[in-house]
Amino acid sequence: MTAIRSVIFLTCTVSMTSCAYLGNHVGEWCNTRAYVRTDIPAYIDQRFTPKSPVRVGIIPFDVPANLSTRSAQMPGLGNQLAWAVHRNLLASEVFPIIEVFNREDWPRKKEQFFTGNFGALQFAKDAGYDMIVVGYLEPITRLDTWIVHTKIIEVDSGTTIWYGSSKVYTNRSDMLETSSFVGLTDRRPDIYWNDKLLGTVSECIARDMLNDPEEP
Repeated sequence: MTAIRSVIFLTCTVSMTSCAYLGNHVGEWCNTRAYVRTDIPAYIDQRFTPKSPVRVGIIPFDVPANLSTRSAQMPGLGNQLAWAVHRNLLASEVFPIIEVFNREDWPRKKEQFFTGNFGALQFAKDAGYDMIVVGYLEPITRLDTWIVHTKIIEVDSGTTIWYGSSKVYTNRSDMLETSSFVGLTDRRPDIYWNDKLLGTVSECIARDMLNDPEEP
């Protein structure tokens, strides 16, 4: 009986220790490399009339075809990324007016991300935006990693005032596999972590647009 109690106690102790370890080490990480960096609040103050209602339009991000919008009831990842970045930029209170542009795609949109964004700029100019945010999600080769390129462009001059690449990673699948190996959970290869990756990368993009990551 004493031996059985010892085994039960040891099993529970190992389980609690494993759960605590997993809980402390599961999550997402994101970092951004900025190729063009501008102090955006200072730029707005210098470029536009003080207290003017600067309008910023966020174009739905360009994403692989299998992740694009299927219908109004099933918005694609490009729209979801735009709205998530919108929420985070809105919370910063840097931009007076931020809206998500209501058109997702047009000919050569993907190619133009790296060659001028002429279509996006024309649509933005027609809509009366002062600045636009455009983004491009690279084709996904790993379910635990996304790479998202993002720009802020002044519409009137076509000048890119911020351009960076954000890489987000989640270790949830690896940790779930580890916990299933020791019998703490079931194996779940069917689980995708898009919501976690989406939330983390949108926070990362907004934060690094407005703050120098090298500063504390």
